[in-house]
Amino acid sequence: MKGLYTIGHSRHTMEYFISLLKKYNINYLLDVRSIPYSSHAEQFNKENIMAALKTAGINYSPMGNYFGARPVEKELYNREGYLDFEKVAKSVRFNKGMDNVILGLHRGNRIALMCTEKDPIDCHRAIMVARAFDVRGIKVSHILPNGSILTQRGLDDRLLEMFFPDRGQISFFDDISDTSDTELIIQAYRKRNEQIGYRISSGKTDMVIV
Repeated sequence: MKGLYTIGHSRHTMEYFISLLKKYNINYLLDVRSIPYSSHAEQFNKENIMAALKTAGINYSPMGNYFGARPVEKELYNREGYLDFEKVAKSVRFNKGMDNVILGLHRGNRIALMCTEKDPIDCHRAIMVARAFDVRGIKVSHILPNGSILTQRGLDDRLLEMFFPDRGQISFFDDISDTSDTELIIQAYRKRNEQIGYRISSGKTDMVIV
């Protein structure tokens, strides 16, 4: 079974974006945006990207209903008012979407999940969706704007450096020196979830869309 990829469309030209997909022989692009439109990059509006990818011989499917960052079910949000990625990953609809993607991988397809943000550490496609696939044993690779790859393990390391740069050092002021990296990674994903999760209380995210 092939691994899974993710990519952010950012403000790429369509030509460059397609070249990134072709570099990794992607033949299925799954759009995980809740609203598959962009006022900053209209070439990636649903109808436009669908037509461009069809010409390039790449299949397109909107999957925001399964993997979007703004589900309507209020039980998926926590008391602080932001989307709880772990709750979403346990939901029936999310797992149905995962099963469909895994079936596609088993059939030999090379699949990429697309959202907006250029850096995966800023996007739910990596912190929520790719994380869930990784937990289920699916290898995930993030295609970066320059065409290089960041693995999910590499993303784990970035999150550890972001939230626990002094891990492993003796400290009199915290209680993480004896905490395993595995547990710290779980905590780091939760902290990033809090920072980027969609907030129903304000009706907007704290993320800057690029």
